[in-house]
Amino acid sequence: MVNVWNRLLTATPSTVPTAVDALAVGPVALFACFGVWAEQHYATRSYPWAPGAYLLVLAAAVPLLWRRGRPVLAAGLCVAAVTAYHFAGYPGLAPAVLIFLACAGLGLYCERRGLLYGLLATAAIWLLPTVPPSSLRWYALDVSMPALAYGAVSVVAHSARRRRLEHHARLREEAAAAEDRLGRRLAEERLRIARELHDVLAHTISVVAVQSNVALDALAAAPPETGEAREAMLLVRGAARQAMPELRAALDLLRGRAAQADGRPQPGLGQLGELTAQFRESGLNVEVSLPADAQALTPLVQLTVYRITQEALTNTLRHAGATRAAVTLARAGGTTLLQIEDDGTGSPGAPAAPGAGGFGLLGMAERAEALGGRVEAGPLATGGWLVRAEIPSDIP
Repeated sequence: MVNVWNRLLTATPSTVPTAVDALAVGPVALFACFGVWAEQHYATRSYPWAPGAYLLVLAAAVPLLWRRGRPVLAAGLCVAAVTAYHFAGYPGLAPAVLIFLACAGLGLYCERRGLLYGLLATAAIWLLPTVPPSSLRWYALDVSMPALAYGAVSVVAHSARRRRLEHHARLREEAAAAEDRLGRRLAEERLRIARELHDVLAHTISVVAVQSNVALDALAAAPPETGEAREAMLLVRGAARQAMPELRAALDLLRGRAAQADGRPQPGLGQLGELTAQFRESGLNVEVSLPADAQALTPLVQLTVYRITQEALTNTLRHAGATRAAVTLARAGGTTLLQIEDDGTGSPGAPAAPGAGGFGLLGMAERAEALGGRVEAGPLATGGWLVRAEIPSDIP
């Protein structure tokens, strides 16, 4: 019974009666019916049609099922049914026990003036037994004590509502404060990660760029046989120069600033030309096919396509011994399809699981899965290797 009362106190207003409402109203209505039976059984005067009294009890009880969503209307209909019971000439006033629930509903669920409405209902029921055909006085104990009990219920229910609202307000304040603390901790953690990345990666990439320049200067006067080494160092220097602004952009994101550094945004489809040019300098002939509406893709999708393409071409250059690669991007419905195909040494057979060949494939798969997509990679029946990615196009 305590759990039912707690649920009544914490229930939110609803226009649909629930099992809790029926459990609260039903026993009180049965008690009122028992009171009607007792009043009729021991009545010393005549009274109207007996079943009508039980119908009026039902008329007073049913509206109370909606007391959470419509407390004023439910209480008004309940008081009206009790008043009709009295003026119909039935002995006693047993249905008035339902007024306890009406007053409680007014105090608990009225957003405004709930206590006032509860006291008005109390006053109406207090005066009702003194109206003919009854000869009772308003100060009689059997009239005043129930009325005072109704008023007490209204006051207690109103106080419970205020405590509930104050409790919810405190919970909201505590939740907001906890969210602020979490936000500050996350911001501090992002700054810590940004500092570590800056101290480690930025310094390392800068050293790579500087040392590659030194190596190129040293190779300038070297014999012609060192041409391949010089080309390799040119690629190293180009990769380092490209990585530095991208790293600064990532650091800016971690620090909560705009996702660009030195006016250069995160890479997208517009930078695929520069990317493929670097691979062409290394001897890999890359062909790119993009749809006319490729630039309509969101920056996050474009960045994912760029990174998957970058990783796939890097794997082709390092491991496949290929001379040609084709990058094809297409849009089908709400999906962006990316294919990177090469003519390398991939052997026929069942497609390999993403990530089976090392961290490169695993990284591509994780990038696509983070957006709700997927990556498949495996050898082609005609030789070569195929990486196929499906990425939702509507990612903001």
